[in-house]
Amino acid sequence: MTYILLKNCRELLTVEENAKDLIGLKKNTSLLIENERIKKIGTYEDLKKEISLNNFQEIDCSDKVVMPGYVDCHTHLIFGESRVDEYVASFTMTKNEIKNKIARTGIEASIFSTRNATDEELINSSLIKLNRMLKHGTTTVEIKSGYGIDMETEIRLLKLINILKEKSPQTILSTYLGAHYFDTKMGKEKYIDFMINEVMPIIKKEKLAQFCDIWCDEGYYDAEDCYKVLKAGLENNMLPTLHTECYSAIGGAKVAAKLKAANVGHLNYISSEDIKLLKETNVVGVLIPTTDFSVNHKNPFDPKPMLDEGMTIAIATNLNPGNWIEDMNISMILACRNHKMTENEAIRATTFGGAKALKIEKNYGSLEVGKFADIQIRNSDNYKNVVYKFGVNEVEHVIKKGKIIF
Repeated sequence: MTYILLKNCRELLTVEENAKDLIGLKKNTSLLIENERIKKIGTYEDLKKEISLNNFQEIDCSDKVVMPGYVDCHTHLIFGESRVDEYVASFTMTKNEIKNKIARTGIEASIFSTRNATDEELINSSLIKLNRMLKHGTTTVEIKSGYGIDMETEIRLLKLINILKEKSPQTILSTYLGAHYFDTKMGKEKYIDFMINEVMPIIKKEKLAQFCDIWCDEGYYDAEDCYKVLKAGLENNMLPTLHTECYSAIGGAKVAAKLKAANVGHLNYISSEDIKLLKETNVVGVLIPTTDFSVNHKNPFDPKPMLDEGMTIAIATNLNPGNWIEDMNISMILACRNHKMTENEAIRATTFGGAKALKIEKNYGSLEVGKFADIQIRNSDNYKNVVYKFGVNEVEHVIKKGKIIF
């Protein structure tokens, strides 16, 4: 047995499911880790009695904030080149002006650069991002494919994500997002059949993805398309997730409820009726304040009706080449300042909410006895600093499955 004792935490945020304050705040409390998991939470004196004299390490947390590692449940982390020129042009230019200036823009630019990137380039650039995310407290990451939109690249991306799982200390979950766009030469209907009949069976056979995602919005896929693709994903052992209601009320939320999706992202145009449906079917709403900020969204999402209805909410970075955000603290700060979430709501949404969005809350997302010891120790005198100190990284140590990473 190996033990780590976090001694006299100034503030310990357990974020257990039934916490009345949403974050389970405990002061001057200690936490004992045995091997990979949390063994006990209590006073220092009581926990010290549990420890074997061998393989024991103690960390004084009397001036620290201790909380769960972040669960970033929505990213497009693996891609080719950045789109920095396009992004900075958007500050002063219209979309048409940008297209006239830059040869390739948007998802088409990312598809082109990703297809042409080598495996080594994609792995190395992804590991750099993952390492920076880890240093900011993110211990679990979902990664989508979606910048291939062909057989070769989509399967290659999913296989590379599996390699990342082996190389990174973080827990990584993979999502097939072949329906991020479609092959314009093939046409949407034929491309849907191609995904269902040719790509998904390979993903199932080789166990390449836990989730199947789709971009449901005008100009991409409608609600009927979503149902067809996601139902096929279920039949190929992938849980459904959606991007929807981002730029229009297109009906994807109803599909999510009908299929009991794991989660549904964006939700800028969600109706009160849809909120009730998602609550009743336990679909987690993934809110992405960084995207609303990056695109200067004309209709920012409103979390209040969802929270009032009792929906589980997650917050994610949506890290992608058009929205390059790796730090969950920035996501929380924007959620609070621009979308009027409280600090406790935001912390819960980036930990327990993210874990629930990925169906892993039994082992991740909160600091409870029996769960994996995925912990960030912050050099801070007040947990509220996570939404106050913009651009300041207070993470001093990260523990992943009972191992001190740094």
